[in-house]
Amino acid sequence: MEDLLDKIKNSLNNLVTLEIVTAVGGIKKEGEKVAPNLDYQNAQMILTKIDLLQGDITTVVNEAFVTGPYSALRDYHEAKVKEGYEIVQKNIATLEQLAKLAKSELFSK
Repeated sequence: MEDLLDKIKNSLNNLVTLEIVTAVGGIKKEGEKVAPNLDYQNAQMILTKIDLLQGDITTVVNEAFVTGPYSALRDYHEAKVKEGYEIVQKNIATLEQLAKLAKSELFSK
């Protein structure tokens, strides 16, 4: 049970920065297979990082998403940022509940 409690603590410690990327670019190929990895070096993207402890939000937007052909994807990215933040909030609440459960199980024995 202590191992579970340690895993929960580690998960909480790792939930510091939320990173959301909306990118348009080529997919890396490995031989004949297409890997699901975006070629980030040649991609155009919007990147948002949210420091969940400090509340700092940083967004970097490629010009193509402002006035160029991908401007319609700005709203998509904004929705994904909101969705991502909500998911993190739910995950934190779940981890807190698991920690309380694990702690009560640990001390009830």
